[in-house]
Amino acid sequence: MNLEQFFDNYGTARVEDVARAAGTNLAYLRQCKYGARRMSADLAVKMEDASAGVMTASELRPDLPWRK
Repeated sequence: MNLEQFFDNYGTARVEDVARAAGTNLAYLRQCKYGARRMSADLAVKMEDASAGVMTASELRPDLPWRK
């Protein structure tokens, strides 16, 4: 699941909880969602962990060469 889908399916409160657990904030994730920012590979991995695998780093940053 990518970031846009996560926002749509889980709502603001859950997104904010995951953001906090990953060491970022809701405002930054909104910027990433709308293309104003691009999250780092490190944050993509943290978001995967914080969402318990609902979002994956490879879906959050499909432009990077992730190991399969």
